[in-house]
Amino acid sequence: MGDLAVDYAAWEEHAGWWDQEAGAARERMDVDDATIAAAHEAFGKIGSSTVGASYAAALEARRALGHRMGAYAENVAGHIRRDLQTYADGDAAGARTLST
Repeated sequence: MGDLAVDYAAWEEHAGWWDQEAGAARERMDVDDATIAAAHEAFGKIGSSTVGASYAAALEARRALGHRMGAYAENVAGHIRRDLQTYADGDAAGARTLST
């Protein structure tokens, strides 16, 4: 029967990837305030209250989505690390039990 072992280093690396993805998602989806303000005016006097407002709202939603995606990625990384700690604690408790 084969031994089951958790590759802690590989899982920690994977958690690190999720940490990096959190910042990258925020960066990819970010829209600065000046761009949102310009969107309001991009369609002239008449269009600024209709198309421009809708375009600005879409850009604001994009930015908010980036923040939610970043938070999700951070949560995944935290979940991986919590589980790794749980497994490590279980391994240590098992080793102590077997040594007594």
